[in-house]
Amino acid sequence: MAKTSSTLQKREIKKQRLVERTAAILNVDEAMAEGFLSTPLQQSVRINPLGGDPQLTLAAMRALGWKGEPVDWCTYGYTLEQGFEALRDSELVTDGKIYIQNSSSWLPVIALEPRGGERVLDVCAAPGGKTSHLAALMNNTGVLVANDNSRARLAKLQANLARLHVVAECTLYDASRLASVMEERRFDKILIDAPCSGEGLINLNVPKSLDSWSVAHIRRLATLQKRLLYQAWQLLEPDGTLVYSTCTMAPEEDEAVIDWLLTRTEDATTLTLDVPGEPAVMEWNNRKFHSGVQNARRIIPGKGDEAFFVCKLKKSYTENNNYKDLHAARD
Repeated sequence: MAKTSSTLQKREIKKQRLVERTAAILNVDEAMAEGFLSTPLQQSVRINPLGGDPQLTLAAMRALGWKGEPVDWCTYGYTLEQGFEALRDSELVTDGKIYIQNSSSWLPVIALEPRGGERVLDVCAAPGGKTSHLAALMNNTGVLVANDNSRARLAKLQANLARLHVVAECTLYDASRLASVMEERRFDKILIDAPCSGEGLINLNVPKSLDSWSVAHIRRLATLQKRLLYQAWQLLEPDGTLVYSTCTMAPEEDEAVIDWLLTRTEDATTLTLDVPGEPAVMEWNNRKFHSGVQNARRIIPGKGDEAFFVCKLKKSYTENNNYKDLHAARD
């Protein structure tokens, strides 16, 4: 009983801290922030053109009772207003014709704009939803490398990519050392959907979803995220683009990571994004961020959307690039 009481007390403290931070980040009152954090996520469906004729797949979805609308910013993306269970349990999933996920997860891939024939790296690829989306936009041409640092997750990634008809090279590397183990390779485009505190997946109506959340954990992850970004940055070709994303709202893991790179390199600039979202946070904990951070976009929760952060960076060519203490990855 004492242990249960202690767990409930810890969750209540975490809940209040998260609500306070969310209200400050989104510039709303705490009641609205709590409402955002209590809204269930709404799943969407992406038709996989690598799995067959999209129009035939769409007809099969309708036959199963699916109802929804096209998502105008994502080719083959649809809302899922009715028929979730029927689609989830159907052969359309097992045959790799559709992939069900929250539409926010499509944003990093749409922002990266991969094209056929390019060399593309997905740094933290498991379980493979974004990798399969990359492959679809590339029409399985060029070079697509999907990396993860966990053997168990890599096995799941490989199984998902096979089911989704994806042609990709899967690698098992520690992403915090990626530049040294892949030193002979360079990529035109890189996606880092970074390990994060996952605030976008927390629902206050599911108390245990708070258990792994803490500000201390956010700070530890921010250090890791900077390392991953620096490692990937070294593998990016001059004139190449990199998209950094998370499914969290913490500025320490989002804007502050981009600010860290922009203030320590001569060859990094941000690009504007033609995707849904809200403006980036330009100041946090009395610290103003680099002006380039303003090009990033945020998805805020509240309408069934998973909270997301997306930023697109371009690498310019500089003859004598000066990396200032990037290896330390500390602020």
